[in-house]
Amino acid sequence: MAKTLNTSGSNTIRVTLSHQSIRLLDSLAEKGIYGRNRAEVAGRFIDEALQKFVETPHLQLQKQPSDKK
Repeated sequence: MAKTLNTSGSNTIRVTLSHQSIRLLDSLAEKGIYGRNRAEVAGRFIDEALQKFVETPHLQLQKQPSDKK
């Protein structure tokens, strides 16, 4: 699965996960399906979950003044 180009920039965050979740992220990273390391895999899952959340009628994001489009 090809990684899509991130044209919106990125920020770094720190999250705390269970040992089980870390093992799962590492296992997926070894397979290279969602990323090459646990951070890429976790970022991909977070991005996809947030996108799905916004697409459903739960939340509408407000454009920030710094957003350009």
